[in-house]
Amino acid sequence: MSAPRRTGRPFRLKTHILLEGVKPAFSFVLACAFWAVSASDPFAQGRPTSSHVVIPMLANATRPQDLDFQGGECELDASRRTMECVFQQAFLTTSSVAPDTCLITTNRYERTFKRADAGTGGTTSRWISTEGPVGDCGVLDVATLQYEGGIKWTMETRKVATKKDASCRALESESETLSWQNVRRPLPCKFVQPGGLSR
Repeated sequence: MSAPRRTGRPFRLKTHILLEGVKPAFSFVLACAFWAVSASDPFAQGRPTSSHVVIPMLANATRPQDLDFQGGECELDASRRTMECVFQQAFLTTSSVAPDTCLITTNRYERTFKRADAGTGGTTSRWISTEGPVGDCGVLDVATLQYEGGIKWTMETRKVATKKDASCRALESESETLSWQNVRRPLPCKFVQPGGLSR
């Protein structure tokens, strides 16, 4: 009696099932590889690196209840001491008119940062952007970026009056910090609709 002939059908079905089981793991590996490449250290010493810097995610850490997020892309100049950055901000707010609905608003802005540390080759670097002075009090808008490697960026913003009388000091603001940590936030609404969208 001869052995039964095998057909390709069961083999293909088995292969399909095995591949289905591999897809989630493969997707995870691809995602990790993407983050490793996109978040590689742009400031590393001793090897050629990209002049393009990505700040992928920042969330308001000063007011964690706020749904205020930002991300940016920057270009380093030839000296690697100046970064021209474009940030995109997205925040969600609620209204008493429709408390179950969040309005999503976006804002795009540009800033130039100068490297403030010695750039000794460590993974940490500090960058400062100062705009102004503006008005009679000479108010400066100061933003400080702190890079700690990978996707670990923190931005602190504050307003500083160069004229130090009492009325001008009232214009100064406490610092606000945006961090790469705790970017996942609960939503206070069931629905989302556009608020104001910038280009």
